[in-house]
Amino acid sequence: MMAMKTLDHTLRFAALLAAVSLAPAGLMAQMDSSTPSTPSTTASSASAPDGSGLAHSDRTFFKKAAAGGMKEVAVSQAVMDHLTNPQVRTFAQMMITDHTAANAELAVLAGNKGVSLPGPDEAITEKWSKKDNGADKDYIDEMVTDHEGVVKLFEKTAKSSDADIAAFAVKMLPTLQHHLQMAQDLQKSM
Repeated sequence: MMAMKTLDHTLRFAALLAAVSLAPAGLMAQMDSSTPSTPSTTASSASAPDGSGLAHSDRTFFKKAAAGGMKEVAVSQAVMDHLTNPQVRTFAQMMITDHTAANAELAVLAGNKGVSLPGPDEAITEKWSKKDNGADKDYIDEMVTDHEGVVKLFEKTAKSSDADIAAFAVKMLPTLQHHLQMAQDLQKSM
């Protein structure tokens, strides 16, 4: 039953990613009216050998951020029924909510920049859905490790020469740092 539920969530997320990646460029500004719409400042074509004008580091950011965000959602969904600590369950639900929203926003930005994002990794979902009851510590350890890496990625990307990508990273950083701090606090309490 859990595998079907996880597959359903994964399929819905994949459909959402596909839909938003095809969205018109102006949709990003409509989705977040608090961030003024500014023209993109891209790196020179010398830093983008494919001629796209987008730096290799920015393309790498999109791939890593998408994979990480999808992993946070997939792992949290897969392990939810096996968590016993109410605080850890609350944290897992927050991961699902926050990262699903961030993933959708990332997909729109990637689509606007002409970047295709990777799909979900089904092996991750399968691995975590097989965890026994009381998987709380393994889950929190994974969240700490993942968030340490993603915070570093977003800190680096906040300095991107592309204004849109840098603004996205700056906007997401406080939430990711908060997630890391919460996960570390939960880890210490176990």
